[in-house]
Amino acid sequence: MGFRSKGYAAVFVLLGVFALSNYSEAQNLCSTVSGVPIFVMSENNTIGDVVTTLNAQDGVTATITRQNPAGLFSLSGYSLIADTVLDFETFVKTHEVDIECTKPGSLTTTLNLNIAVTDINDNAPVFAQSQYTLNVDELIKEGTSVDVITATDPDKEDVLYYTLDPPEGEFILETNFKPNFLVNKHLDYDQIKKVTMTLYAQDTPIGSTGVVSHTASTTVVVNINDIDNRPPWFQPCTEHNVGTSKVCVNTGYDGTVNLNQIAPGPLPLKPGPLFAIDGDNGINKPIGYAFLTGNEDGTFQINNDGSITMIKPVTVSGPVVLTVMAYQTDDADQFATTTVILRVVVSSLFPPTFVESSYEGFISEDAGVDSMVLESKTSNRPLRVKATDKDFADGYNPSLRFEVVDSTDFTITPEGFILMAKAVSPGTLNLEMRVVDTTNDESSTATLAVEITPGVPTTTPGTTIMTSTIKTTETTDSTTNTKLTDITTATATVTATATATASATSTTSPPDTVTTMPPSTGGSQVNTGEFSSTDMAALGASLAVVIVLCLVCIGLMIHRIKGHNSDWKKISEVGVFRSKIDGGSKEGVQYSNEAFQHDGDSGSVNNLATDLENKLESGLKPLEKATTSAILPTTSSTPPDSTSLASSENSDGEKEVKPILTKERRNEEGYKAVWFKQDIDPNKEEVVIIPDAGEADGDHEEDDDTEDEDNLRTDMDSDDEEGMTSDL
Repeated sequence: MGFRSKGYAAVFVLLGVFALSNYSEAQNLCSTVSGVPIFVMSENNTIGDVVTTLNAQDGVTATITRQNPAGLFSLSGYSLIADTVLDFETFVKTHEVDIECTKPGSLTTTLNLNIAVTDINDNAPVFAQSQYTLNVDELIKEGTSVDVITATDPDKEDVLYYTLDPPEGEFILETNFKPNFLVNKHLDYDQIKKVTMTLYAQDTPIGSTGVVSHTASTTVVVNINDIDNRPPWFQPCTEHNVGTSKVCVNTGYDGTVNLNQIAPGPLPLKPGPLFAIDGDNGINKPIGYAFLTGNEDGTFQINNDGSITMIKPVTVSGPVVLTVMAYQTDDADQFATTTVILRVVVSSLFPPTFVESSYEGFISEDAGVDSMVLESKTSNRPLRVKATDKDFADGYNPSLRFEVVDSTDFTITPEGFILMAKAVSPGTLNLEMRVVDTTNDESSTATLAVEITPGVPTTTPGTTIMTSTIKTTETTDSTTNTKLTDITTATATVTATATATASATSTTSPPDTVTTMPPSTGGSQVNTGEFSSTDMAALGASLAVVIVLCLVCIGLMIHRIKGHNSDWKKISEVGVFRSKIDGGSKEGVQYSNEAFQHDGDSGSVNNLATDLENKLESGLKPLEKATTSAILPTTSSTPPDSTSLASSENSDGEKEVKPILTKERRNEEGYKAVWFKQDIDPNKEEVVIIPDAGEADGDHEEDDDTEDEDNLRTDMDSDDEEGMTSDL
């Protein structure tokens, strides 16, 4: 701006001197209004705009004699007008126009005018290219300058301002008026290979308003170059990021070789084949291979593609461990290692084979995970596949493994059972099974067709409420039989009801049974080979009946035991009481053990007590009924102590009641023995043991009880008639 102003001033000075010299000569013909022959006009004017108007005397004629460049201006009378649109960017100098004024009879006056065109902001910035391409190495340091891209503006007075639009902030500009590209973040070739951005140029300050502004843009593409910073990677491998670095870990390879045999071709490895790639994918340098350890005897050879072949057989058992190195052929410092483990096995003449070439199984859709496939739809027997190996005499190879090929719906256990691994839809699945000898990887296949049947819906089992009344009777043989009959009837009723409920058919409720059947809304489905809820309900009802029967029997036993103790007490009282009636001792004490033959005999003592009550009506206390058989002493050698009876009532057979008779059955020599609680002197007391000639089979309790009762009553009646008649 300053340079241009100074240039204009110099031009004005020269023109002024020139004009003044001419003006002095022709000052009377024509002149400019301002007296200065220099005029300023903005570019982009309108055609016909007046540049200036001359002052002239009457009769003066004005004519343009010269203009540079020509054709830009013309005279209309004494007015100088523009005949074209002036452009500052096209003309960098002033326009010269010579006007001659003439008048007849006068000297000619010539005016030399200079017209300067001023610049306005009428042009947008311009980039030299619509797209720029830059190349940047990966891992370059942040803040590094990449390149400078600028735009131009025909408007000489304009200053351009720049902005950048990167997608992820990979690059920034040094300043908004200096478009120097700087790296702004870590660049990794594996993560990003190209960055495409837009660069904008504007001829007004960014954010300014109220002024005319023009903008230009261009596309900048930055290619990220892969650098040689990674060694080879054995495949397959698992990548790991360590800071800004990346490594790929390979777990090694496994294979088998036969002892004393050379395998033809490359050895099959798992996972295979063995090969490596350049860790710098963008460079992809060629890779070489070599053995580091494990091949000192030269048994193996590794080829350019990484495959391993055998040169001679392996003659020792045990695994062979090979360490393999992969390296860049142009830079051996870039290398990686892995391990190859080869199991040495004895060669096999026959591979394992399935017993059958094809199998068919069935399973319900809703059987659930880990459920077994069955042999048929109507059987609960699981399907089992078997394989044999002719290398073994009995065909059994303990190193076999079963597997399903290319399917994850089912699995096979080591025992050959097929399990559902995940939920499957109804239909038929055709699968392929394989049996593998894990010692040498020999295998064979068979087909398996599994039919998945739709789930079977079930109804909600009915709720059965059963009521049963157990009668309470006296503890006698006859009432016991009645009670057992009632219980048997109740058991039959419960069992019949449970069976009817389990059959899920029409049910007729027995007496005392109330059955409630809710409407069926569907329920849990019963898997093949499992019990339904109805079956479990029937089983529970049956078990409940059994438990009730057991409790009733236990109650009867407890009642009889208590009754037995009470009967012994009553018999002791009868013995003491009778001794008192006899009025003294007799020559001997006679004891009978017939009553001990049947523990369940209760009728004899009841009848005995009844007779005593009838005979001793005067002042005798009635005896309570007893439920067990007992032994009654007929005579006593000693007068009974009056305190014995009271003591017996309080302590239920303590030592004061004498004698107290106890019994234990022995079957070693075919006789029964009777023991007393205290020693009895045979010289003073006479003890008579009545033979067991009338003892019958223990199973016939009713007959034995009747016989015992008759014998006991006969003995007591005879004694009563002797003693009691005389005393009373």
